[in-house]
Amino acid sequence: MTGDASKSQNLIRRLRRMRILVIHPDDADREVFVAHLKRIGCQVELMWPSPETLPSHADVVLFLLGQERDPNLLTWMATADTIARIAIINFETPEILGELERLNVHGVISKPIRPFGVLAALTTAIGAARHEMTLKNRIKSLDENLRSRRKVEQAVAILSELKGIDEQAAYKRLRDKSQNSQTSIGEIASALIAAHDV
Repeated sequence: MTGDASKSQNLIRRLRRMRILVIHPDDADREVFVAHLKRIGCQVELMWPSPETLPSHADVVLFLLGQERDPNLLTWMATADTIARIAIINFETPEILGELERLNVHGVISKPIRPFGVLAALTTAIGAARHEMTLKNRIKSLDENLRSRRKVEQAVAILSELKGIDEQAAYKRLRDKSQNSQTSIGEIASALIAAHDV
């Protein structure tokens, strides 16, 4: 099997492991859509009306985004930050397009639903959601790093003043204490700051 064929098989296997939640009224469009997802081998769960929160096991949610402005229809979005979100739309009105942008969906499928394009929408949305999660985790890590660095700088200044040593020597003391106690330098810095009520 060539590399490209192997990648394609892996992609299909991954899609088959996906737990897909479809939030859509029971109609002919939903039947066509669900039948196609099941043909692919996806695990599909149906829901209507929209829940307040999503089941924790969902990997992808496909939801009907209509003209109605009931804010309760999308309350589940608050808990869906790690899930690939694909909107199903009837129209491309300025209001719908604005909602798509505001909701930060990862993909769009338009009605009437046809099997063609569903796989592309799924793979694109899953990839976009994973990339978004990676970026969010990176930002969180950088924020924590920055907070820790500020605390270390503050602790270095305190230690420098208390011991009458330069900042380089103060930082070395913090680092040595961190290594000896097998605690992060940020935690050592926080403890020093707390001990001096700064």
